[in-house]
Amino acid sequence: MSSSAPSRNPADNPVPPPRSFGQKLFLGFLGTVGVLYLGLVVYHVAIPQVKATGPDERLSLLERCRQLCQTYGLLPTGHIANDAEAYLTAVKSRQITDDLASVLAEKDFAPAETQFHKLLEQPAPTFALQDHTGQTRSLSEWTGRGPVVVVFYYGYGCSHCVAQLFALNKDLKLFHELGAEIVAISSDTPEHTTEKYKEYGPFDFPLLSDPDNGVAGQYGVFTPKTAEKPESLDHGTFVIDAKGKVIWAYYGGEPFLDNKSLLHVLAKSQGVTAKADVAANP
Repeated sequence: MSSSAPSRNPADNPVPPPRSFGQKLFLGFLGTVGVLYLGLVVYHVAIPQVKATGPDERLSLLERCRQLCQTYGLLPTGHIANDAEAYLTAVKSRQITDDLASVLAEKDFAPAETQFHKLLEQPAPTFALQDHTGQTRSLSEWTGRGPVVVVFYYGYGCSHCVAQLFALNKDLKLFHELGAEIVAISSDTPEHTTEKYKEYGPFDFPLLSDPDNGVAGQYGVFTPKTAEKPESLDHGTFVIDAKGKVIWAYYGGEPFLDNKSLLHVLAKSQGVTAKADVAANP
């Protein structure tokens, strides 16, 4: 007697219900995110780095930012505050937790030396620039009261540049204990800075607008474009004493994040070295 194959019950292999519109939309969104992330990875990893062909040729600002982030394995997320904190973590920049007296009493600490700069021991170029409220602020406003740390950064378009501002803000209390103020300058407009303040919160020191990089040029961190060379812009950190003289300078492709060195430079300029001196300096 011939045997026949058992008949299949449709209930044994149910056909999955069709996906809802919401499910299809969500899967499409995930696919789009995946493609965008893959594009970021390809751009930051697979694309060969651009090399300067001569000693005087400088890489574009965006390319330098990209290469610096790539050096530390960082991918921008578009959230400036988070990207800035990620950069600080990558370069091991941490908030100073010791009090000022303990910081200055560290015998084994060697502060970073100043770089050679044409402004060293010279009067700092004066400036009058608008802050985020549109109010004009002058260098003499601060040097008349004490020393000033002037920082040049690329602006909010560069997260690792803004990272220096986050680091300074965390240690600002220690700078104030030495009677020092911090002023940061970029080409961002006051309106743009105000927008970013609303999005990420303000800093506790003034951010000034230098739209044509004229002041940056006076401090030697900006060179305008010529027929032979593209324009160039560097990070810059300058310590100016209470008499308005530049006593310490840094400039280069990365922000200066050694706040402890800045505190030592400021303290030395005022003759503050011992714990008693710190207590006596309001």
